[in-house]
Amino acid sequence: MPELLQQDTIEKRLASGWEYRDGAVHKTWQLKGFLSAMSLANAVAHLANEADHHPDMSVHDYNRLTVHITTHSAGGVTENDLALAERIEGLHRQG
Repeated sequence: MPELLQQDTIEKRLASGWEYRDGAVHKTWQLKGFLSAMSLANAVAHLANEADHHPDMSVHDYNRLTVHITTHSAGGVTENDLALAERIEGLHRQG
């Protein structure tokens, strides 16, 4: 089982705009419209699936995507979660 990270470690290593709360890392993006939000959600889904990781995501207010990442089996945030957040952030910067 992956090792849980301590809060101070998580907060020091979070990618830009990500927050740690309630045992997960979170970020919300406001995009140009509904299709942009859905496109980012689909791209995140592909990255997550490649990493065998499955974050909670919601598209809301027509143009916002919120992603919550945690390792459910470990009961909190692990290296895998931070790595996925970094990959998602890189994906968003490219798009």
